[in-house]
Amino acid sequence: MIAGVAIICALAWSAAAADATHVFSYKVTHARYGDIGTYDRIISEAGGLTHAQSRLKITVRIFGIVVHREVADQTEDWRGGRLMSFRSVTTTNGHPLVVSGEASGDSFVVTTPTGVATAPASVAASDPWGFDRTGPGVVVSITTGRIDQVNVTGGEADTVMLHGVATRARHFRVSTATQPDRWEVWLDERDVPIKFRSFDHGDAIDFTLVSSAD
Repeated sequence: MIAGVAIICALAWSAAAADATHVFSYKVTHARYGDIGTYDRIISEAGGLTHAQSRLKITVRIFGIVVHREVADQTEDWRGGRLMSFRSVTTTNGHPLVVSGEASGDSFVVTTPTGVATAPASVAASDPWGFDRTGPGVVVSITTGRIDQVNVTGGEADTVMLHGVATRARHFRVSTATQPDRWEVWLDERDVPIKFRSFDHGDAIDFTLVSSAD
């Protein structure tokens, strides 16, 4: 029902010069089912390496009955703007799926339960951080291992309501050959994703920032 709920893409990562740790927490809201979960992310930067650890927890209830449960634990490592590795364990309704990827020479090798695939070295992981440019690119879903050609448009000024306050943002849209409106991302003035959106059978699933700490 919520297949691909965490598939939000990025086309670049810009690591900060100074070592730092950042913590971000989001609420997850489905257009039809309301509040369905949380998404938390910790980003650590040290010695030129950026390490990200994320956890997604989704529970969908209809008339009080759980009809969908999903937990995803994901890690990523970046160096010099290049995705070096990732690992994801997603358990959907009790069924785990393990996906991983690793940089190898001038390519990036992705391993899933169904086999191995190769992407360009410039591939980006499907998350919204560092998403600040338009044009074509390639992303790998850290949930499924799927590799997609994408095109990014937008970047226009917009506002997002956070804690009842209108916050200025830049609004980007991401499309693939088969899905013209696959993802959307809103970045604040620090290039932090304060809201991002995926779609489930046409229904919007919004991730909205509720707290952050440096």
